[in-house]
Amino acid sequence: MDSLFVRVWLTHFVPAFFVGAVFLLAFKDLPAPRLIPTGGAGDLVKAVLNGAVVSLAVLLFHRLRDRRMRHLWPDASAAYAGSRLRCAVLVGFLAGAADILLTLSEWGVLFLALLILFVLLWNLRAFTRRSVALLRPGSEISWEDVNELLRIYLATLIGFTLVNAAVDGLHVLAGNTPPFNFTSGGGEPFLNALYYTVVTMTTLGFGDIVPRTWDGKVLLIIQSLTSYFMFAFMIGIITRGVTGAGSRDRG
Repeated sequence: MDSLFVRVWLTHFVPAFFVGAVFLLAFKDLPAPRLIPTGGAGDLVKAVLNGAVVSLAVLLFHRLRDRRMRHLWPDASAAYAGSRLRCAVLVGFLAGAADILLTLSEWGVLFLALLILFVLLWNLRAFTRRSVALLRPGSEISWEDVNELLRIYLATLIGFTLVNAAVDGLHVLAGNTPPFNFTSGGGEPFLNALYYTVVTMTTLGFGDIVPRTWDGKVLLIIQSLTSYFMFAFMIGIITRGVTGAGSRDRG
């Protein structure tokens, strides 16, 4: 878990995968160019193209982010440069290419759901360790700490969105009753999954989308308890005050 690639993969795979899924949904109704073959070869070409687009988005994101950070803090060094940036771009490509598994079979969806669930658990572990360190007596809280907690929270929200959509899709592919029925009314499943996850994790609970199966109810319980846990820690940390923009490794 200490290698640079693994660390970058654990922090980038879920958001990059989500961006790739959005790209696939946005362009699925467009006619395919004649250069793209059909069948398995066509799926491979689409995976490569989607991976390339996502990797470019990752590169642009970090370039713009570092430029903004230098504008705010002229002495700040680039967070992603050199081998770290190359790893992020590679992870973006792999995540974008893996999105094609969503369209192939239920086994591909199941594999991706388990992979995303693993990354979710790692993010929650990282959130807990950092939060406990920040709540220790005498600890100082920087904007870097706050940004990292927000990053983990957003990654958790995106991860639960993908897991909810994958579980719903698995039920549809198997011919069973979907737990959330994100495709009802002709809506986009990922948009509805994102809406449901935001409503659940922010405790709004509108009730227009509710789980109807046992696994959907289990996911709802986990998401609700996780959001309460994360909110409680973040409120406790932020109310202690932010001292500056220090750079520390809290493990």
